[in-house]
Amino acid sequence: MLLLSIIAISNFVTLSAAKTHFVYWNSTNPIFKMDNNDHIIDVNAGNTASEYDQMHLVCPQSTEQHVVYSVTEEEYNSCRVTSQRPRIVAVCDKPGAFRYFTITFRSFSPTPGGLEFKPGQTYYLISTSTTRDLHRRAGGYCSTHNMKMALNIGQPAPMEPSTNQVSINVPRIVTTTTTTTTTTESPLMRAMWGSRVPDYRSDYVYYYQPWGRRHQVANKFVKIEPLNTNSVSALPLTSGSSTTASISVFSTALVILFSMLL
Repeated sequence: MLLLSIIAISNFVTLSAAKTHFVYWNSTNPIFKMDNNDHIIDVNAGNTASEYDQMHLVCPQSTEQHVVYSVTEEEYNSCRVTSQRPRIVAVCDKPGAFRYFTITFRSFSPTPGGLEFKPGQTYYLISTSTTRDLHRRAGGYCSTHNMKMALNIGQPAPMEPSTNQVSINVPRIVTTTTTTTTTTESPLMRAMWGSRVPDYRSDYVYYYQPWGRRHQVANKFVKIEPLNTNSVSALPLTSGSSTTASISVFSTALVILFSMLL
């Protein structure tokens, strides 16, 4: 009984910033009296974009039966459901059984055809049932016991800027550091790099040496100093020879002839 008394006076239970509203949908509930505005409820006031109030509409445990409709403001004022396909919020057709329906005041519905509550709008609920006709759509408890409710959907609280937000497509400031390295060349490296390396194979001259002993290999190559690029001339066969170039050629021819005769 204590729980039903709390529900009957529509007490508010606060969970975090979102609130839960309990409404006992019964003709004896004092919120439906015409001398007060308790049937007008503000929801989602000051909530963040991801927080939604809820309302538990509890069916009566007496002999009363109700069909609760979501209607327009005109239907709300006239206590008459004129839509051919009205939106039903709750059906309380089991007297004596504990039953309730939960409404979440979302700005979008996760299920097709579900109720949606846009910020800044007002939505209306009425019950036009009678003791003899559950599905009556005019008058009924709405006219005799003022069983109707207005829901004012509040605006969400403004979002505070976060210090942990990540900027996207914003140029980053990149700091570059330039390092200068100075290398001191040693005398040895200077001598190695300063030496001349021949550009062509023709810079090295090899002379054919046909002489030698009979049982030794006659073909020998003796490396001599590179040629002077300014003048090209034949060098002596040996460092101690004083014979001219013409005599050297004649002597070579005699040696070749003598070798052929042997």
